[in-house]
Amino acid sequence: MTYLKVEGNSNLVRDTSTGAILNINKDEISAARKRKLERKQKEQEFDNLKDEVGDIKKMLTQIIEKLDG
Repeated sequence: MTYLKVEGNSNLVRDTSTGAILNINKDEISAARKRKLERKQKEQEFDNLKDEVGDIKKMLTQIIEKLDG
């Protein structure tokens, strides 16, 4: 693989075989990975909360049906 520096930004290079622009700053890459992991964890937490609210709604519906029955 051959890389060419991107003019105006020392943290970016262009892969000559694919044309892709790549970030070579390890600190920025690490920070981006950490942000991605945190975002996924928040999404999972939100999904869990939605499931729990759904379960509570079902239980309340069952309670109401028994009281009306």
